[in-house]
Amino acid sequence: MASSQNPTDLRSISALCEHVNNGAKHPTFTDHALRHYVRHADENGLAPHIRRLGRKILISESGFYAWLNSRTTSTTTTMNSDQAA
Repeated sequence: MASSQNPTDLRSISALCEHVNNGAKHPTFTDHALRHYVRHADENGLAPHIRRLGRKILISESGFYAWLNSRTTSTTTTMNSDQAA
């Protein structure tokens, strides 16, 4: 996470989950899924967007969306190249 980011951009896992799903009947991201991404943040590239304060875990909302968009692009590119082969 860049040091110039707004500190109000940081959300707890539950708050980010609620904000991302925005009251959807069938949520896209559950608390469990977000916790999985946080647990494997060093492997999946989410680590720069996570701050730990003791037991409290905060995630940058804008960083999460940037990470998600980068994952979607790389996954789509990989899938398309696999299908071409």
